Amino acid sequence: MSTCLLSMTGFGRGIAEVGVRRLMVEIRSLNGRGSEVKLRGRDLDVPAVVETEIVRAVRAQVVRGTVTVTIREEGVHAPEAIIDLAVVRQAHAVLETLRRELGLPRPVDLSTVAAFLAGPAARHVRGDEMTWEGVRPAVEQALQEMQVMRAREGAALATDLRQRLDRLRTLAARIAELVPGLPTRAARKLEERLATVATSAAALDPGRLVQEVALLAEKLDVSEELVRLRTHLHHLGELLSDAAPEAAGRRIDFLVQEVGREINTIGSKVQDAPIAALVVEGKAELEKLREQAQNIE
Repeated sequence: MSTCLLSMTGFGRGIAEVGVRRLMVEIRSLNGRGSEVKLRGRDLDVPAVVETEIVRAVRAQVVRGTVTVTIREEGVHAPEAIIDLAVVRQAHAVLETLRRELGLPRPVDLSTVAAFLAGPAARHVRGDEMTWEGVRPAVEQALQEMQVMRAREGAALATDLRQRLDRLRTLAARIAELVPGLPTRAARKLEERLATVATSAAALDPGRLVQEVALLAEKLDVSEELVRLRTHLHHLGELLSDAAPEAAGRRIDFLVQEVGREINTIGSKVQDAPIAALVVEGKAELEKLREQAQNIE
């Protein structure tokens, strides 16, 4: 299955009508190594079966990252106000009793009763009022919005990562161009060092010099590292292409680590100023690529 790269960061919102209640569902996703879904119901009793279905719906869309689903009540919608006189009388009696106990002079009026009935305790939605079919449209809407945002940010990340990958390829090619001249440059440096310590009585032995240069050339051989580096960069390019596999983030993380391993090995084996400068530049570019890649699902 092929798809575009997705960012692990996204946000979506949906509305659900549960009886006369209007519920807001918000879904946020953030970076995370694994997969975690958190559900928060503000002043709401979310039945276990509804929570299970919400988590299942989220996991069907999100492979990696920390996702927080928040459900809260936005208000009551009804074409006509429905007044339960028994509830109003009961609330008035309770408040009037409390007034007398506290010694307050003014009697409880209807505005006080209305404020009490509109408080958090009255707005608390019973668990048996909330069903999966009731909140499902809001969850699906929020997930859809979040996925659109994740895809948009993922496309921007992919563009940036491909540009950094091109720079790494260029640096690897420049290193490969300089590698064949390593033995010659190393031999020249060795001759200069030996010349500074040589005396007229101890002239340089050409045969010994050739032998030392051959050993040095073997130590400086980074052909295998360059082959592996080019292979890793090629695979990275495939993962960052428009035909990238689903949830490529972990594979990208692994390849970035392997690219860094090969660059470090080249830098440690080759004591050559021009190549060392390219290695330093490559490490800096790879670190920027690594930071961006950590946002990919």
